[in-house]
Amino acid sequence: MFEFREIKSENEYKILELKPDASFTQSWFFGEWQKAIGRKVRRFEIINNTEIFGFLEAIVYNLVFSNNFIYVPHGPILMRDLDEKFWKQFREEITQIAKEENAVFVRFDPFLPRRSPAVRGEGGSDLSKYFKKTPTYAYHSSYFQPKYEWILDLNKTEEELLSEMHTKTRYNIRLSERRGVKVEIVGGNFEQYFDDFYNLLEKTAKRDSFGLHPKIYYQNIFKTLNSENAFLAIARYENSILLVNLILLYGKTAYFVFGGSSSEFKNLMFSHLVQWEAIKEAKRREFGIYNFGGVDPSTSPRVNNRIYEKFGGISIFKKRFGGELLEYSDSYDIMLKPLWYFLYNLRKRFQFR
Repeated sequence: MFEFREIKSENEYKILELKPDASFTQSWFFGEWQKAIGRKVRRFEIINNTEIFGFLEAIVYNLVFSNNFIYVPHGPILMRDLDEKFWKQFREEITQIAKEENAVFVRFDPFLPRRSPAVRGEGGSDLSKYFKKTPTYAYHSSYFQPKYEWILDLNKTEEELLSEMHTKTRYNIRLSERRGVKVEIVGGNFEQYFDDFYNLLEKTAKRDSFGLHPKIYYQNIFKTLNSENAFLAIARYENSILLVNLILLYGKTAYFVFGGSSSEFKNLMFSHLVQWEAIKEAKRREFGIYNFGGVDPSTSPRVNNRIYEKFGGISIFKKRFGGELLEYSDSYDIMLKPLWYFLYNLRKRFQFR
């Protein structure tokens, strides 16, 4: 039998000691970001006898009429793939948690060893035997983490990294340098750059038609940043800030999390130079992986895939830096209130059309 022990202290939540490639969406600070905008967060350690097998961080999202749903983003984090007994008990435990939170459903996408950047094997448990697969159209939501991300192995020389880029990306990096764009790497006093960051983020969201969290969400993130867990990559031209990217540092991975850019001076190709300077900074800090975030998994930009169309040209931009696709587990649901679950998914389906 496994014990699911609820954790209240950050000192007890030692994911990285056992799983250094764990996703930052199961980190303690990610949960604190959620709390800052009023979401409830519950964390658990999974133990068998005295051996720790995993962790999970469950976030409670509000729905109408006092209903909620629970999401475990890129979790639970497991040290190894476990058998049928574990998944049956996991279902019982997470269902009990969901009942305590008056949840319509629970959604999770487990971070299994074979899904790590280093291991791409097939096999492992067929979770569809125990859980309902999340509807395909439900992946099209800002609440849930992407199934596919683009990563770059930093265990190479700068020359090797440049040689593996698309020729247009190399050209645009050099063009931006020649035209006088300067990139500043900021490793402290983050809050002084928040207004510039958020103004550019709002402009980007409006231009590219995507939603944002409440402003306080981003403000709280900036308050929690320090030289050990993040840096900013800022593009300047003459007296203007054209772009601010937030790079989060967790485990062995540097994550490009948020970025806002100006629509002015696009001919300067500053976004290419900023990413390259961020990659070099992550490498200088001895991180092994640079994670560009979500992408369309298609091998060809001509493939029409509506689920990932929101990534549009940004997928092409990311992939041209070289690297490879990181595929996470499928997403699974546990349904507790069938009617409300049906109505929730019906609304999402119509939004997707």
